[in-house]
Amino acid sequence: MDPVRERSVVSADLRLRVLEQGDPTLPTVLLVHGYPNNLSIWDGVAARLAERFHVVRLDLPGAGGSNKPKTRDGYRLERLTEHLVAVVQAVGEGAVHLVGHDWGSALGWDAVARRPELFATFTSISGPSLDHVADWVRRNRRNPVKVVNLLRRSWYIAGFKVPVLPELLWRIRPLRTLMDAQHRELVNGLELYRANIGRARTPTVTSVPVRQIALRNDSYVRPAHLDAAKPWVSDLSRRTLHADHWAPRTHPDAVARLIAEFVDGVPRRRRLVVITGAGSGIGRATALAFAREGAEVVAVDLDEAAALKTAADTGGHGYQLDVADSAATQTLAERVKSTHGVPDVVMANAGIVVAGPFLATSEADWRRVVDVNLWGVVHTLRAFTPHLVERGEGGHLVITASMAAYFPTKALPAYSVTKSAVLMLAQCLAEELAPAGVGVSAICPGVVHTNITRNARFAGSDAVREQEQRDAVTRTYRRRGFGPDGVAAAVLDAVRRNRLVVPVTAESRIVHLLNRVSPKLVRIVGRLTGPTWRQ
Repeated sequence: MDPVRERSVVSADLRLRVLEQGDPTLPTVLLVHGYPNNLSIWDGVAARLAERFHVVRLDLPGAGGSNKPKTRDGYRLERLTEHLVAVVQAVGEGAVHLVGHDWGSALGWDAVARRPELFATFTSISGPSLDHVADWVRRNRRNPVKVVNLLRRSWYIAGFKVPVLPELLWRIRPLRTLMDAQHRELVNGLELYRANIGRARTPTVTSVPVRQIALRNDSYVRPAHLDAAKPWVSDLSRRTLHADHWAPRTHPDAVARLIAEFVDGVPRRRRLVVITGAGSGIGRATALAFAREGAEVVAVDLDEAAALKTAADTGGHGYQLDVADSAATQTLAERVKSTHGVPDVVMANAGIVVAGPFLATSEADWRRVVDVNLWGVVHTLRAFTPHLVERGEGGHLVITASMAAYFPTKALPAYSVTKSAVLMLAQCLAEELAPAGVGVSAICPGVVHTNITRNARFAGSDAVREQEQRDAVTRTYRRRGFGPDGVAAAVLDAVRRNRLVVPVTAESRIVHLLNRVSPKLVRIVGRLTGPTWRQ
């Protein structure tokens, strides 16, 4: 690994500490920290970027190993921009790729507006331009509620501008520990607020391409802060990361990846959707529906020919998989990640039906339906979900449950148990994954005509009787007239609106509602049902 090289850059009357990593002949990425940090907040990000870029970090004046300005004016953005320019000119040739966080980003906005020729790109993380925000406030002054909702996020600034008191507070060790910052940076950095907040300046349009990394869990910077830049940037894009304000420290992999993609000019890919059981029925219909919306589809099925047919019809990719095989599922997830990328949507849809009373259902029948309908869902989600969480950009999981999950009937004990289990799994995962921005939906169809009826297992029946039952159920479902396209539409809506439990078809919605009103009545209705089953 290339060692970290330290140097000093003299700008005006200040000596600035600068660290360099990576090959100096490669494109230069300049990382600028904010308050109350020093360049160490970039340690993880810099180490990852240095494998492909020349990475430069500096301690801003008054932080880390850099000198402190003699007066408050030395903290004005105009003066800081002069120092930043001095560093750019000292560390390499050609335009650099600037990345700023917090006040480092506010400084970056000033720098790319004043000296655009020095910068190839600018990545802004959780630090809007002060001029853009002031302009936004002026443009929205007739909507005081909207303005107050924006400015209330910055309540602490008023306290920072109060003389002496903040300095006294930063002497309290537990507060410094809470901020994960040193006393020097905490005290000196207060001058950033006192020197710059409240100064009226007219924004300047910048031609430098800008990428905003929006931190979804940021307590201080909200989307409206970022939107303020729109009138003032000719080439503006945005990516969302599910992290809090201190993402460069807490999510270095994701931050480094997003920076590198922007520097490399990697275009944003289409939404990637993985669907198991995609060879027919609901899975195939959902794959086609996502493809019509422009998604890239990975169709997975036990029947390889069926998976490849769906892949061909969607312009996507097809793979054979038995979801009951944990190792094979893990292998496929790694293959999808390396070949196509991390999925945005994963639909655990593969399933089978075993109908018939409990006493007629063999242990082998139980094992097969549990292996596919429950373990298959668990294997799929265990294989793919960690990739979504690690990426940090959110995503969505879809589990095909069933009306049978909340409709007890003597016709489907084994099937109903597995569908009830995955319905509860979806609800548990929704709570666990919410902080990572990964939504979860459990789709609960009622009577839907698909090919699954032709392959149903009817426990306790011989081959002739079983085929007769399959034919009878298939005719019933065909007459019902609700096809898989209706379920596919519900899936897309659930992903769009992040709906958790999604009853599909009238009978599923009615039973779902009745369970809230009178579960006993639902049991009575279930007791009266014959051998037919619900998907």
